Amino acid sequence: MDEDDLPPEDYFTRLGPQEAYWRDKYEWLLNLGYQLRPRYRPGWIPSWKLNPRLFVLSCEDFVTQHGQLCDALRISDGSQVMMKTVDTATYPYEVPLMEYLNQEPQKSDRTNHTVPLIDVLYPPDEPSRRIIAMPVCRMWDSPDFDTVGEVVDCIRQLIEGVQFLHANRIAHRDLSWGNFMMDSSLYTTPFHPFDESKRLDYKGSARAKYTRTQRRPRYYIIDYGLSVRYEENEMPPSEVMGAYGSDRSVPEHASPDEPHNPFPIDIYCLGNLIRREILRAKPEKIGFGWIVPLIRDMMRRDPSQRPTIDDVALRYEECISLLKPALLRSRWTRRWTKAIPHLARQLRFIITQTPPVPT
Repeated sequence: MDEDDLPPEDYFTRLGPQEAYWRDKYEWLLNLGYQLRPRYRPGWIPSWKLNPRLFVLSCEDFVTQHGQLCDALRISDGSQVMMKTVDTATYPYEVPLMEYLNQEPQKSDRTNHTVPLIDVLYPPDEPSRRIIAMPVCRMWDSPDFDTVGEVVDCIRQLIEGVQFLHANRIAHRDLSWGNFMMDSSLYTTPFHPFDESKRLDYKGSARAKYTRTQRRPRYYIIDYGLSVRYEENEMPPSEVMGAYGSDRSVPEHASPDEPHNPFPIDIYCLGNLIRREILRAKPEKIGFGWIVPLIRDMMRRDPSQRPTIDDVALRYEECISLLKPALLRSRWTRRWTKAIPHLARQLRFIITQTPPVPT
């Protein structure tokens, strides 16, 4: 029978090759203190098979993992972690860079927005593979922003994170929507890492308890597979990139066989990420006309004309210092159902002197 013809209950029972990899690592990871979800337990019987009254799509164990990622429970403290397999033959710098950025003094630097590294595991019989464990994070734009000030802080942290990397002579080389995350501090009930709208136990929706103004989240830059740290005597670098990141609009990509400096490419990608993914609509219409000249300079075709990340950070801070509290507290989403709750929150924040830009 063709897989497409399988009934839903049988289709979701089958583990794909990547899922089978994690199933085969279940006992080994358990011995190291990490427990995978029931779906990857050897001998797993789907919950909808045990109880035919259950609807497949309402069961937690129908949810699959994504690519090289798989979540787990750290037994020592009950926290959620995200595990990622890294092929060190293909991406030789990812694990060393993560280790470097998570050691002192880098680890204690508040401007370091690298996702924390919890553990590095060495799978048996796989000399060129590592498994790294990180905290479970959310996409940076989920839940929705409440105010313009919250968006201002999101962009500030993103710029700050890139500035830290460049100060350490690290070019990320793949700054994009999917490589920017947020911690889980807005939530008091764990959410499902592969279905953020659901609770971890799949018994209801996952809803944020706080807005970003009430509890400032920390944003992280992830995925250092294409990243490189240069020695001082290699600065500024000029090299044939070989592999490019996911932003294909970078002007340098038109001449892939020529040497380029990856740091101005980071600046272009950062500007494009802010313009296309965070602001989306015309910036002038959502209170961000002031950032347009900066974004335009960051995305100049001539890389030598783009500002450095230090210039970007300085200009950004100068811009936001001129913004009025009324604009910063204004509503980000224009849905009318959000208007009254938003107004009530802002009145409370004004009374309690809560800053309009999360701090």
